[in-house]
Amino acid sequence: YVRQAAEKARKRVHTTEMWDPWDLTHPMHAATIEHPEVYTFVEVSQNNHQKGQAHYDHLLAARRRLADSPRPMTSVKVYGADTGRFGTSKDGVERFWRNIFAGLSAVRFHRPDAGLGLTERAQRMIASAREVTGAFDIFSCEPRPDLLSDRAENEAYCLARPPDEYALYFPDGGEVMLKTGGKPLTLRWYDIENGKWTQSASVSGEEVRLSAPGQGQWAAVLRAK
Repeated sequence: YVRQAAEKARKRVHTTEMWDPWDLTHPMHAATIEHPEVYTFVEVSQNNHQKGQAHYDHLLAARRRLADSPRPMTSVKVYGADTGRFGTSKDGVERFWRNIFAGLSAVRFHRPDAGLGLTERAQRMIASAREVTGAFDIFSCEPRPDLLSDRAENEAYCLARPPDEYALYFPDGGEVMLKTGGKPLTLRWYDIENGKWTQSASVSGEEVRLSAPGQGQWAAVLRAK
C-alpha cells in the first residue's frame, strides 16, 4: 500500500483508497492519512464496523491526525442493517449520525444487505439530517465533546461554534450538561424518527441541562438570539 501511494504520487493522481482494516490506526490507513500530496480526501468507511463510543472516538482520532494537512473525511459505506452481518439497523443509523457529528464531509448508507441503502428508513434519516444540519451553520462548527459533561458513554455528541451555535445528537434519549458561556440561546428539539420540530424555548447560563423529550433519536439545536 505504501508503494501504491508512492506510485500514485509519481503519476499525480489525486484520489483516495478504502483500505480493509476496521481499525483506523492500522498502518495501512497511514498511506492515505499521511500523504496529502496524493490523497485529497480520506475515506474512513471501514470505521463503520465499530460501534457506539468507539466508532466516534476513532473518527476524532483520525481527524486529529489530519490537523497538519486538513482534508475532508468521507464515509460512503455506512454498514448496519438487520438483513446483514455488520450490525443492526439501529447500529447503521447511529453510525450515520455519529459520522455527521464527527464532522465528516460526506456520509452514505451502504447498499443492502450490508447497509440500509435507500430504504424507507434510510430516506427518513437523510431527510432528518438535512433538516437538522440546515438549522445551523454546520460548516462553521466542529466536534466539541469537551463541552459535554454528566454524560454516559454514547449518550450525546456535539458540534459547536461557541458561543453562538450548538447542535447535539442523542442516539437514544438522555440528559447531559452543555457548556455555553452564558449567552442567551434559543433551543429547538428535533424528533429524528418522526421528522418533527418541537416549539422553541429560551435557555441561558454558563451551563445548561439538556434533557431529550423522549427515548429514541433526538437532535437539539441551540443558537444565539
